[in-house]
Amino acid sequence: MRNPILKVAGGILLAGVLTAPLLVSAGPQPVPQERHPVIRESIDKVESARHDLMVYAERDFGGHRARAIGHLDQALRELHMAMDVR
Repeated sequence: MRNPILKVAGGILLAGVLTAPLLVSAGPQPVPQERHPVIRESIDKVESARHDLMVYAERDFGGHRARAIGHLDQALRELHMAMDVR
């Protein structure tokens, strides 16, 4: 009859060998990279510029402020479309 301690030790060793790959694969997952980080940053900057014109510009500057806001809106539409390009 075999030694029961050897049976227990063998079982623990076998369990460790079988579960080791599971423990290694359960490590931290990589953070997915944003597809277009420069475009995302550009959207943030254009939105900030639009906000500043809307909130802080004290007058319309002969209609140029309103036209600039319209151009920024168009730029935002283009940037959002660019985000969809792979």
